[in-house]
This record gives sequence, C-alpha cells and structure tokens, in this order.
Amino acid sequence: MSSNTVDNTAPESLPEFDAVIIGAGVGGIAAGCQLRRAGIDNFVILDRRADFSGTWIANTYPGVALDVPSTSYEFTFAPNQWTRVFAEGSEVREYCQRVAREHGLYERARFGVNVRREVWDDDNGYWNVHLADGSVLTTRYVLCATGFFLEPRSNAGIPGVDEFAGKLMISAGWDHDYDYAGKRVAVIGTGASSMQIVPSIASKVGHLDVYQRTATWCFPKPDFAFGRIGRRLMRSQRFHTFAYMANWYVYQAIVVGAEKVPPRVSLALLQGLEGALRAAYRLYLRALVNDPDARRALVPRHGLMANMPTFGRGFLQSFSRKNGNLVTTPIERFTANGIRTTDGVEHGYDMIVLATGFTPASEPESFPTGAVLGRDGFDLGEFYRANGMQAYAGVTIPKMPNRWFLYGPYGWNGVTWVSMMENSALHVAKVIAAAKAGETEVVEVTPQAHESWHRTMTSSPFTAVAQEYLVEIQRKRHNVHSYFSNSRGEAPILRPSAGFRDSLWNHSESFDPAADYTFRAAVPKQNRESTDAA
Repeated sequence: MSSNTVDNTAPESLPEFDAVIIGAGVGGIAAGCQLRRAGIDNFVILDRRADFSGTWIANTYPGVALDVPSTSYEFTFAPNQWTRVFAEGSEVREYCQRVAREHGLYERARFGVNVRREVWDDDNGYWNVHLADGSVLTTRYVLCATGFFLEPRSNAGIPGVDEFAGKLMISAGWDHDYDYAGKRVAVIGTGASSMQIVPSIASKVGHLDVYQRTATWCFPKPDFAFGRIGRRLMRSQRFHTFAYMANWYVYQAIVVGAEKVPPRVSLALLQGLEGALRAAYRLYLRALVNDPDARRALVPRHGLMANMPTFGRGFLQSFSRKNGNLVTTPIERFTANGIRTTDGVEHGYDMIVLATGFTPASEPESFPTGAVLGRDGFDLGEFYRANGMQAYAGVTIPKMPNRWFLYGPYGWNGVTWVSMMENSALHVAKVIAAAKAGETEVVEVTPQAHESWHRTMTSSPFTAVAQEYLVEIQRKRHNVHSYFSNSRGEAPILRPSAGFRDSLWNHSESFDPAADYTFRAAVPKQNRESTDAA
C-alpha cells in the first residue's frame, strides 16, 4: 500500500463486528450509509434511544422545527421532497428514519443501549465496547457519532431544582401528557429551543415569564408551505445540488475573505456591520414589542456570531401579549413554589421549562476521563484537558487506532451539519476500505499528519480572527459563553478553508489515506514475538 504499511501476519482473535457506530442520529445514519456504500456490512449501530434520528427523537417540544432551510438538512445522496421552507421536527424525523430504512440500517441497529467505556486491545487489534448492562462488544473499528450537543443541562447551574413541587419540563424530553393550558409557566433561556417553545405555548398558558440571561439575535423566519412551484423544485435533483453548492460558496467566500484580509481589517468590518445591524434591529423590535423596557433588554450587547443567531416566528411578539413577560433579573434559586430572583422576589409557577442548552463537544470537560482508552494507556479525556481540543481532519488523533469522531475539533466545514456528517463518514469509510484492500486491520493517523493539520488549524488567519472575535471580544468583554468557544479560551469549531481550489472543507474527498495513516495487521502479541524471534 505504502511505506506506512507493515506486517501482514493474520490475526488469531477476530472481533464480533467490523465496526460499531455509537449514535443513531444524523451522524450514525451518515456513517452507516457510507460504510455500506464502501461495501462494509458487518457493523452495528448503538443508540440509547428507541429509533433513528437522534436529536429529533429527543426534541419533540411544541414548535420544534429546523432553524436552517430544509434543503440544507439532507444528504447529497438522499435528497428529500420537503413540504416547508423550514421543516417541522416530525418531518425531519421521518426523513432520517426513511434514509436509515432505505439503506438497510434498521437491520444493523440496537436501540436502548448505553455505551459506558471503550478500551483498545492492542494485542488483538480491536476495541472492547463496554455497555451499561455489563456486556462487552468487540469491534475492529469504532465510529463515535454522538453529535455536538451531548447532554441537556438539567438545571443550568441554578440550585434547588429538586425542591420545585410543580412540573419541571426539559426541552429535550417534553412530556406531552401534561396539560399546561391556563397554567402559570416560566421558560428559562432564550436560545433556539426557547424561541420555538415560547410562541407555541404563549396563547395557551395563563401567564408566561421568559427568563433571559443573554439576549439572542432573533431574525424573522420566512417559513411557509411549498406551493406548486416549490413542490416541483423539490422533485428536481438539479435544484437540490444548486442549493447545496450555493450554501458552500457563500460560506466559503466569507471564510476565504477572512483569510485574505488582515485580521484587524476583518474585525473592523465585522464590528462595523454589527453596529449597523444593531441599529436596524432596534427598529425591528419597535415594530414587534410594545414594552420599551423589554425592547431595550432584547437588544444583544454582543456580536452577531458570539452565539448562534436564530430565526423566530412569534417569539418577540410574545412579549407584547397581555400574558407574556420578559424577566432579566438573575435567578437565585428554585423554590417549592417556583423561582426566587436575586432581588428577593419569589415567582410562583405550575410549570417551569428548562431551555438552557446542552453540554457541547467543544469543551474538554465533555469527555470523561477513563471513558475512552487507546494505545499505551492513552486517555482521551485526560489528553483534551491537558492539550486542548484537536483532531486530524476533525475525526481522529494519534494513539487512538481504528477510532474516529464524526464530529471533532475544527470539524465544521462551513456548510451544514448533515453535509459535515456525510463528509466525515466518507473519510472514515475511505480509510477502512483502504485497510481492507491492503489486507490490514489496524490504522492510525501519524503524529506528523496530525501535528501538521493542527498547526494549519491554529495558525490560519481565519482562526486568528475567530479567536480574537469569539474569545477576546465576545467571551471576555461581553461575558457570552457559547459553544463557539470553550473554557480553555479556544475557538475549536470552524475549520479554515485555504482557498476555493484546495479547500480544506473538501479534505475527505481529496486526501490519501496511505499518506497520513499507518496500516498494519492485527497480530496477537505472541505471534509478533515468535515472528521477531525467528
């Protein structure tokens, strides 16, 4: 195969599976489809939930829908005939499950399964995947497709959550049997989930308080059901391809521009644009929100990209309703009756909705120590805490043979989540296919390839702009803690481009596995020793 290919002695101990995919959301579906397209069929998909679609199984709250155009949320090999500009959650869920069904993934899935630990066995060249029920699966390869938003924040750091005697509702796990009609309700948070929940329940509840710590940019959402022309476009493969490429080129142009222009100029242009946008946003609020105090509080102090801006239908208008109220006084604690704010006032509620976000994969602390152990005792959690977030091509690191993330540091390729998952899965499938073609089983990215990639990520002018903007200005100056930056002061989300022609966003299509990975046979230790002695 290459100079990186070594000993081809056949292994004695074979694992149960060629691959284990952890997660049955968009990433798990992408991984399964790409493996099957590469001729790899002996794999299993594990998920703690009851079906495919990941976040769309967990998030069924009122108003749940895409906050990106529907055509941005599809695989290039499985275009969908969407019914709306921004599809509702049920339609997205049905799409994901249809793709899984059409590609034979249900036959390879196990649901209601929790993975507790992954341990590499270097003697036999495979992973031991420890499950919550005490059983262990053996697999040659592991593809971690658990997504970017890992666990919902169950209390947002507010004490006393167990004291509340009413109904506590978490956005990622909505109880549809609870009747909130006419009740006093509080929603904590003003992010994307809150912007969908609030207008969906505002007309049904008796009173609604929305607790805001940080204002969020909320733009009008041009959502509507497709008519005759729209439905015709949805049936056109050319239109889907055009929509994808338009996304790619628009985002690419922004990143390439930031790489070509001096960082100070980029920052000045961005902040100038934000100043004009903020003035326009104030006028926009005047048209929608009657209360002048609420209008002032709803204007973000921070920049446009400090946290993810979102599209909302009716969120801002909710504060002009007689039963709608914006609360900006910080929360001190939960009480038996509701919430006590720092001014000493206790607010009583029948239901409190926690729309307080998730633990993101951009934080080193999101990777527990002892949970993933690679070659020579390498601990993924310890490594990230000590060295920060990094991964070759956003998918793997040295000392982690045969294991990949479907999302990793600097993994965002600037287009959409679905296309990123598709491209990451393509990378993995190419490496595994190369190993099989060369009759080897153990693959590992070289330290040189990893270090070169990480230098490119961290030294890019685009990364310098992102670091200054997201960490120094937004996080430190405006105290905005979003998933774009982490506790180490890194901004390990967005991937630089390096230009249109040799874009790093297309790395999965252009890279040569033989150049950046080592390949060897999975030889039991006793066989290697006998071979060496001979």
